[in-house]
Formats: sequence, structure tokens, C-alpha cells
Amino acid sequence: MLQLGAQLFCPRGEGNEQHPEGHNGEFRAWIVDLKQELLQHFPLPEGQDIIAEDVFLEPKWCLRISPDSTNGSSNNTPANGVSQETLTLDTPPANDILPIADSVIADLTVNTRLTPSDHGQDVRLLDFTLSSNIDYGPGAVAVVYPKNFPKDVNQFIECMGWQSMADTLLELVPTTDVSDLATYPPSPLRYLESTKRAFTIRELLTNYLDIVSIPRRTFFASLAYFTKEGNEEESYQKERVLELANPELIDELWDYTTRPRRTILEIMPEFPSVKIPWQYALNIIPVMRGRQFSIASGGSLKHLENGNTRVQLLVAIANPPNPIIKLRKRYGVCTRYIATLQAGQQLSLTIQPGYLNVSPDEVNSPVLLIGPGTGVAPMRSMIYERLEWARRSNSRKPSLLFFGCRNETADYFFRDEWQNLADQSLTVFPGFSRDQDKPRIYVQDLVRKEASLVYKTLKQDQGKVYICGSSGNMPKGVREALADVLKEHGQMTAGEASEYLDQMERDGRYKQETW
Repeated sequence: MLQLGAQLFCPRGEGNEQHPEGHNGEFRAWIVDLKQELLQHFPLPEGQDIIAEDVFLEPKWCLRISPDSTNGSSNNTPANGVSQETLTLDTPPANDILPIADSVIADLTVNTRLTPSDHGQDVRLLDFTLSSNIDYGPGAVAVVYPKNFPKDVNQFIECMGWQSMADTLLELVPTTDVSDLATYPPSPLRYLESTKRAFTIRELLTNYLDIVSIPRRTFFASLAYFTKEGNEEESYQKERVLELANPELIDELWDYTTRPRRTILEIMPEFPSVKIPWQYALNIIPVMRGRQFSIASGGSLKHLENGNTRVQLLVAIANPPNPIIKLRKRYGVCTRYIATLQAGQQLSLTIQPGYLNVSPDEVNSPVLLIGPGTGVAPMRSMIYERLEWARRSNSRKPSLLFFGCRNETADYFFRDEWQNLADQSLTVFPGFSRDQDKPRIYVQDLVRKEASLVYKTLKQDQGKVYICGSSGNMPKGVREALADVLKEHGQMTAGEASEYLDQMERDGRYKQETW
């Protein structure tokens, strides 16, 4: 548009989800400039004033009591049928199937721990059978939709004073009369098959509201509208909420919530004067999002003898002790839920293609597969898929897997499988970073150790590279190791090696999916 003569009336704003406040961190400052420019170009009519910041604007959607509700008091029994008095911290949520749009019903057949019980990390292999015949390729992900635990839900209900409403049927409705919902802002629960159904506060808190997320500044900004200030203590609480909502005091929020990873559930008891109206629960509390897990099955592992589709996931349960507050643990909201799942349970999964974009034509190229830890999951899918493609095309090129883990005896995932596939053009190079009395070896060390073979695969055979796993130092370290290989065996300068890898990316020969 600029080339056609259009002119910017306000500098473009760009959000960064890696910002401590997510994309809202940059949006806050940009929206101030935008408002000023809009007022300059489109001034308000005479007699009309700008709405003050402390005025609560009614959201587009809200909850109201359903006409079908009997509106009685809480029956003292949460949705999983366990009395509130007998709930424990580990009592799992109910086994009801969530009505997620475009999802499939998955039967869990296996949920087994692969690591020893005395190992520091609990890693599970989950095996699902899908109700639909769905094809997927290497790099595909399964989206699991977590649930909150009943004990946490009850605690939040009590904190908000919602006991009398907890099990009353509610419905989600627009706050204005709408003739055509297609032109109306979408519902907070737009990822469901339909929002034209009844909910209870308990159901919303269990299945859809992320009360164990780390609150962002915008959450405190919303709380400020519902903070009393009748006495000195309440006035202090309101002042504190406003401090945490102030973008100029971002360090306050960092020290209070982000750094110690304190959740909404934990901080709300410290503000007893704040009572979120249940009508606006979906507008103030973040909606729980599904978590993506790379699918570990592929090729012959994808389909059962009866024709049903099979999906396997390799999941590390996030259950580490908090480094700052030693007596508390920080659970991953989804993996904590996954750890409770039993064989025979059903749940909704969404299958998505992922970003590796692998095609059967790639069976004609050798590949370097670099996947430490649970990053080996999509690599396993790739290996079995390539074997199936090779069987069909009668063409087989080498697959070189560089795998890193902590201990050879504890988390060398799928070791027996790799040994059985050794005569089918698969070569595995394992490295262990925590074996006693041995040097720490990481995947980038393995790349340098096998430099001659790596160079032949990359340069001479025009092979491809796939990197999956943690988004921390690993991808950068692997890229540096590959550059070192090119410099050593290709007599390239640092700049030439970097440009060669850049060109591989542009050509689709260097792909990376990290999390």
C-alpha cells in the first residue's frame, strides 16, 4: 500500500509473545499512540468526552442464569462425584469428554511410565486409539485439553464467595441484542462445538478457566474494577492491585508472580476484598488453552489391525520443585492431568499437522535427525514413516539419529526399537549428560564427533536436517556444531558456513521445531 501512495498515520505496532507480558507488553504503549493519532484525525463530537480509564466497560459476552436452572444451592458434590469433604490435592477431575470443535474421541489404552520411579523425571508413553480414521505425518501434534483439579476448583469458589452459585446452570450470552452472531465478536469459548449450552461455575473452572496460570498485568487491571476500598486494608489492597497493573512497574509484577511462578489461585487469597462477579468470570480469568504434544507414532505404528488410527505421545510430566519456594511444587497444568489418566478413559484430541512439512519424496534423501529428550518423539514418527515410504518405493536412504538424554539406563527412550531397526538404514548416536564418572555429552558434541559422516550427509549427499526438542540452548548449540563441521571438512569460513546453513533453511533442508 505504501508503494501505491498510502501513508501511515501511526507507526506500526509489533507484539512479541516472548515478552514477559506476552504481546500485550508492547501493545500497551502502542495503543496510547494510536489513540492520540485517532483523536487528532477523527476528533470527538462536541460535548462528548473520552471514557475514563477507571470506568468498567461491559464485555461483549457474559454469564447469566439459565432459564432451565432450578437455581438451588450447591449440592456439595463436585462433578466427579466425590464429596468435597473427602477431596484431596490429588483427587483427579471427572472423566467427561469436552465438546471441542474439530476434535476426535480418543480411547486411552496405555499410560505407562518409561523412566524408573527413582529417576528425577517422570516421562510417560501414552497410546490412544481414535474414533475416526485420520492420517497424519511426521511432525504432527496432538492437542490435549487439560482440566483443573477439584480441590483447586473448590478453593477458588470459596475465595470468590461463589458457593451458592457453583452448581447453578448458566448460559453464555451477548450483552447486547444481536440479530446476526456472525458479525458479532466471538465468544470466549469459541473453540467449543457450541456455546449454546448450559454451564455451571464449577464446570467452567474445571474445564475452561486457567486458574493455575501465572497472572499477567491485564488480569490485575481487570481486578481493579472490583476491588473495594472501604477501610484501610481494602484501600491498601486496591493500591497494590493498581501497582501490579501499572506497566511502568513491571518489575513489581515480575517479582510478585512471574519469577516465583505464583498462580491466580495462589494470589487471590491475598486480596480478600476482590470479588469477581461470576457473570464476568469468562472475561477476567484466562481461558485454558490446549497443549500441543508431538506425535511419536508413524508409518506402520499409525494404524491398528482393525483399521483404527493410533496415536502415541511421549510426555514429560512437569512436576519440579520450585527453586525459590522450596516447599511448594509447580505442576504443569496439562501434564499433571495426564499423569492421572487411566487406561480405558476417553478424551477429546485435536490432531494438527505441525510445521515440519515432510513429504514422501524425502525418502530419497538421507536425514540427520537431532532430538534430545522428548524431542525424539517426532523423530520416531519420522523414522517409521520413512521405513513405510521406503517399503512402498523400494528406495532407502540413511537416517542418522542423534539422541541425548541424562542416563543410559534411565531415559534412553526406545532403545530396543532402535536396535531392532539397525539393519534398516537407521544409525543411532546416543549421548548421556548425567552418567556418573563419565563426561557430559550433548547432541552437539555427537555432531562434532561424527563430523566426517555429518559433512558427507549435508554437503555431498545433499541431506536434510531436522531438529526437535527444547527451545533453550540446544538448537543454537547444534547449529554452531554443524557450522564447525562445514568449516572443518568443507574448508569454509565462518561466514560461508553460516550462509550455507541459511541456504539450507531457504531450500527446506534445515527444519526445526522446538518448544
